[in-house]
Amino acid sequence: MDGGDDGNLIIKKRFVSEAELDERRKRRQEEWEKVRKPEDPEECPEEVYDPRSLYERLQEQKDRKQQEYEEQFKFKNMVRGLDEDETNFLDEVSRQQELIEKQRREEELKELKEYRNNLKKVGISQENKK
Repeated sequence: MDGGDDGNLIIKKRFVSEAELDERRKRRQEEWEKVRKPEDPEECPEEVYDPRSLYERLQEQKDRKQQEYEEQFKFKNMVRGLDEDETNFLDEVSRQQELIEKQRREEELKELKEYRNNLKKVGISQENKK
């Protein structure tokens, strides 16, 4: 018969009586009164009941952390190096830009020489008139 009593104790521990729930609510309300701020409600907010098993809750936390980790390094994985065609194209573009810049500089030097020569001619002609 002792074995049957142990079984009843196990079964009783699975269920919570209404009196125990009321006692817990009173304790929570008392604790709430101690920490409650004036802008908080008078009634203690009810505990959120999660019917999922512990495994499911822990699995969700693990998945969430894994997603955050992947999101953190997502951009890092998106960056890749340039392939040979891309590097050749960029080299060609930089060579063309250098040629354009060189031509522009030569043209500016040519115009400066012409301007200086014109200034010399004008200066000589003005001296002759004096």
